[in-house]
Amino acid sequence: MSTLSRTIQGGIGRAVCTGVLAAALLASLVGCETNIRLREKGQLAAGRGDYEQARAYFEKAAQRKPTDALAHYELGKTWLELDAPLKAQASLERALVLEPANPDLTPQLLDLIAESIYRQGDYDALHNFFERTSGAYHTARDYLRQARYMVKVGDLDAAAQAYRKAAYYALPGDASPYLAVADFYESINDTPNAVAALRYAYYVDPQSQEIADRLRRHGVVPGPTVGEAPPKPQMLR
Repeated sequence: MSTLSRTIQGGIGRAVCTGVLAAALLASLVGCETNIRLREKGQLAAGRGDYEQARAYFEKAAQRKPTDALAHYELGKTWLELDAPLKAQASLERALVLEPANPDLTPQLLDLIAESIYRQGDYDALHNFFERTSGAYHTARDYLRQARYMVKVGDLDAAAQAYRKAAYYALPGDASPYLAVADFYESINDTPNAVAALRYAYYVDPQSQEIADRLRRHGVVPGPTVGEAPPKPQMLR
């Protein structure tokens, strides 16, 4: 074989090799994009109210990549829209296993899991869920979630305890526990206790326009003497 022939064949071999590598790289990139694209298509379908089509997209994404927590999350949300809370719970709990401490995603997962259990009407399971999760995360949001659902199921003693724990674990400047208590009292037309909770909230966050507006709706003019220091609740076991 001539030198020219060997050179040509070597060049062809290198070109083929490079082509194969490029194709493999492209396939891997396309695969990743396809899973992302499936979720995007599912979100578009959900946005127009076509939840069955959205479910198909999210389910395919979750099957293609079982470690895709967002796919399981979106699938769980869609199952709730389709009034299938047991299936929603399974998908959402799978996402929670994958993302147990994501500061953005995990609280949303816990919100939706609580809703899926509540819709199944299994209140014992709901109590057990809160025993596991609220005690594991210890944030105001976790205890406010618990309080909200305890009110829904009529367990006001458990709700009151959860409100107190929310106040105990709230960060400085976080008035959300007192606003939630005010919401509760307003829902049962108990104005004096609603105003008392708003005074606590105003003391914690005197710059909040929302709190000021809510006080005004109750006939209270915000000012330096309106806020009242809330009693720091003792830790409840």
